[in-house]
This record gives sequence, structure tokens and C-alpha cells, in this order.
Amino acid sequence: MKTLFSLAERLAGPFLRISLGLVLLWIGSLHLDNPQSIVVLLSQSLPFLASSTFVYVLGALEVIAGVLLIAGLWVRFVGLLSLVLFAGTLTIFAIAPGVTGFPLLNLTGQFLLKDIVLASAAITVVAKDAAKHEAKRAQRAQLASRPGEQTIPLVNGESKQANASEPSEKTSSRPL
Repeated sequence: MKTLFSLAERLAGPFLRISLGLVLLWIGSLHLDNPQSIVVLLSQSLPFLASSTFVYVLGALEVIAGVLLIAGLWVRFVGLLSLVLFAGTLTIFAIAPGVTGFPLLNLTGQFLLKDIVLASAAITVVAKDAAKHEAKRAQRAQLASRPGEQTIPLVNGESKQANASEPSEKTSSRPL
């Protein structure tokens, strides 16, 4: 069982990041394909945003965010952007409860309610990525503070610890 839990722990972060990216890519693609249904929803809840242009921009942001999350690029920042997107959708519950049928949700309200889970996923992705970067920063600081040892940068951005008393290898920091 310990091995299974260890595997789940290693896979959870990347799986959540990639699945969130896929959902954003899918939703954004639908907005780009047919913005009219979202324009109708916006006209009932946030009429100042009810335009095809706004929905196209929103769809493009969702597609870009999805691709970046799948690729694992700028994860913390893209996660925060997606959190803002989901929070924006959830404001419809507070601004126009009649549109969602709140508290007894109609089909529109049920559809929008999924954004609570997606927002939670975005928060988790941001937190995991921030913790990973903080751990790497702390590790680099710890290695740099050890007396008699130096850090040799490698091509892939990681560091190798070398003792000052050992002969050092000359490594190029430029990719070949």
C-alpha cells in the first residue's frame, strides 16, 4: 500500500495540472467555436460584458491557459489567471441568482457550479507549484551556504555540489 500511496503522491500534481489544462482548453475552444450561448448568459447576468468580442477574448485566454498548463509553463501564474476566470464565472451566483435558480439550481446553475471544483483545482496547482519552487530555492540557498563547497551550474538548470578540495570539472553552461 505504501508504494501505491507514494505513486499517487507523485502523480497527483501533474495529473491535476494537465487535467485542468485540458478542461480550460476544451471550454475555451467551445467559446471560440460558438460564443453566442455565453453572450446570452452574460446578457442575463453581466450585460456590460455581453459581446462576442469579450467571449472570443475569454476563449482565447482559456485556450492559452490550457496549453500552458499542459506544457507545464508558468504554472503558478497561469493557475492564478484561471482562478480569476473561475471566480468571474462564480460571481453570477451572487450578481444574478435568478439566472442560476439559486439556491435550488436550474441547469445553468448546475453547469456553473462546476467552477467551484475547478477553482479549487487551480488553487491546488498554484500551491503545489509554488511549494516546488520554494523547495528548490531553499535547496540552492542551503548548498550555497556550505563552507568549502561550491555549486556548479549544469546545462539543464540544476546544480551539482562539488567539494573545493576535489579537482573541479570544467562544464559549459551553454547548451550544445
